[in-house]
Amino acid sequence: MLSESELTVLSHLSADEGEDLIQRELADELGWDPGHTSRVVSNLADSELVIREQQNGRYRVSLSNAEPTERFADLTREFPHVAFPDLLAGPTIQLLHYLNAERTAAELTEWTAVSRATVYRRLKQLRNVGIVTKHDARFSLTDQFEALAAFARSFVRHLHRQEASEHAASVRLIWIDVDEYLFSCRTDVAEPLFHQTGLDALGQYGIDLLTREEQYYFRSEDRADLAPEDLVCHLLLIDDGARYRSYCLLLIAACGIGEETLTRTAERYDRDAEIDLKGLIRELCAYLDSNGSVSGERLPEWETFKSTAANYDISV
Repeated sequence: MLSESELTVLSHLSADEGEDLIQRELADELGWDPGHTSRVVSNLADSELVIREQQNGRYRVSLSNAEPTERFADLTREFPHVAFPDLLAGPTIQLLHYLNAERTAAELTEWTAVSRATVYRRLKQLRNVGIVTKHDARFSLTDQFEALAAFARSFVRHLHRQEASEHAASVRLIWIDVDEYLFSCRTDVAEPLFHQTGLDALGQYGIDLLTREEQYYFRSEDRADLAPEDLVCHLLLIDDGARYRSYCLLLIAACGIGEETLTRTAERYDRDAEIDLKGLIRELCAYLDSNGSVSGERLPEWETFKSTAANYDISV
């Protein structure tokens, strides 16, 4: 995420109302070695959080207009007494990403891969300065600091978009987590961490579609490939309309995916989804289990679905 030094530079520039500074002057004001200052500013410039321009042999540094930069600047100006660089450095931004709702320490530990001891230590620091409150076993941001979650999520989104754009054109983020994300683009991506998903991925299950739409990829370091239940969830996240629901039904039937497996997978995506993914999964499974007797407005007539499934040699 962001180091304390990087956050210190952002905070210092924010306090100057976004005015640019000569890099050497920035080093003097912070009491830092020029070489260290240069490395920190270079990292921030690579992340497009600051702008570093050379003029007359000197570097001038200013805040960029990236969303997380603007959100952090607003927080710094609103709460000048809060030592954000010390509080937010390291894994804290990961925790804040999920504190858009009440969470348990166990959830934060599992979702961030941060040690339980570190999670508790960071939460204690945030509670001590009135940023986080605890109700029973659940932690949440206090009302006045809810903007911290928006900052954290915008920062994670910014990093993901920046990374995806290095490998693809016309990137559109659809779903994000701290370490994984789903996006569309207009180009093929061959990098090993990017797994093809969406409609083009249905072909490996015998569901070949003639229409080629946008390309969809799921970026993950932890997966060698995607399971069909992941693909079901991705399709619904991409588009939960009638056509995509029909494709999901075909995939569930073709692979014989059980409701328990689908529900467990949906829970993984639901915490950052804008739709009720678990609810949709229950609806699709009820439709298949009842041979169409339990249906919904965006699900096909059973006979129509049976005919479509037969075209792909899928038994329902």
